[in-house]
Amino acid sequence: MWSRRAALGGIGLALSTGLAGCSALNRPDPTVVGTEVEGGIEALFGDTDVYVTVQNDGGAGDVAVTLELLDSEGTVLLDETQTVSFEADERKRVTFSVDVPEDTEEVSASAEAA
Repeated sequence: MWSRRAALGGIGLALSTGLAGCSALNRPDPTVVGTEVEGGIEALFGDTDVYVTVQNDGGAGDVAVTLELLDSEGTVLLDETQTVSFEADERKRVTFSVDVPEDTEEVSASAEAA
């Protein structure tokens, strides 16, 4: 037989577990929606700014934005990550100032909750 104290304790546990599950749903949900190279892809050598636009469709929090520069065979020549704070449903442009290796053929970017 359940006592009143045990029943109330069980309800409190169920509520706190439910709330913990809701907070996990409020994490950032970032997606890279665009990548732009200052001066265009033809200017992709030496000191260059690369802009990565990220859309956060989730809650507020930190997002790790990663930029990779690859050669023609897909080998990563440069890998740089920035952690950026996002508000819920916010879009931001993240600037990477990089020294682009000579053999760079492709720019790739990704974003994930940090």
